Formats: sequence, C-alpha cells, structure tokens
Amino acid sequence: MDRFKVRIGVIGISSGAGESFVAGGLNYYLNEKDAPKVFVSKPEKYEIIDGPSDLTDLDVIVGVIDPLPSRMEEGAPRFAVLSQRDNVIWLVNKDNPGVNHRELRGFLELEPSFSQEALPYEKICRAGYNCEKVPEMYELTGIEKLADHIRKLC
Repeated sequence: MDRFKVRIGVIGISSGAGESFVAGGLNYYLNEKDAPKVFVSKPEKYEIIDGPSDLTDLDVIVGVIDPLPSRMEEGAPRFAVLSQRDNVIWLVNKDNPGVNHRELRGFLELEPSFSQEALPYEKICRAGYNCEKVPEMYELTGIEKLADHIRKLC
C-alpha cells in the first residue's frame, strides 16, 4: 500500500447506483487529465477503489446515490452505515428533472454534496459503438466538481 496516495472508495448505496461509472470518471479527472501536473515519474496521486469491502484505510468515501425510490429503499442499510462516517461525500448519480429533490432530501435526511446529471442513453450507446470513453466525449460536470473538491481536501 502506497500511503503517498489519497485512497478514495466509491460505494454505490444500491445495486445499479453507477459506482463503476463514477469511479471511472474520478479516475479520469483526478489522474489522467492531471497526470502532467501531479508527478512526472508517478502520475497517480489518487487511488480510486470501486466498491471497497474494507472502509478502514480510506481517506475519502464517495457515496453514490441512485435517486430512484426503489433503489434508495434497497440501499437503506448500506446508507445507514455510511451516514455514520465523517469522511463521506454524497453524490446523486443519474440526476434528472423527474427527481423530486425535496423527497430525496427528506428520505436521506441530508443534502447531497454533488449531483451528476443523467447522460442521455443514446450518448452512452454512441460511446459504446464508437469504442470511446464517456468522460472523454461529454463533460461530467458533477464528477468534475467532485474531483475539484477532493483535490482541495487532499
């Protein structure tokens, strides 16, 4: 384990919350885009762990929330565990105009720190068919803001 790296765990509150997508976006914004600015010999300052089973050595945890009510209900036990920790940053993934944000905040009993707008399905398909990474094709403004926030913390 390299303790010179900031260890970031990305955990989906429910299945289908998009933690792999968020982890990939964070890796892109924290490591690939910043590589020349961080270390020439060792560009990865941040270690991003998708779905870690052990939370003890993590500097930051990104809790990924799928705003669909059935997903939040499914993830309630995991949310209860993570909400007791003080190093969690909450991100609503797949945010869209259909989400009732008042109900969302009421259910969670907190204000999520960041939200990533849902990408149109046709753009995800286009990226897949063109063998392109989604973060390179479209701005992931919520994840980019989250990455900026993590840089300031660490």
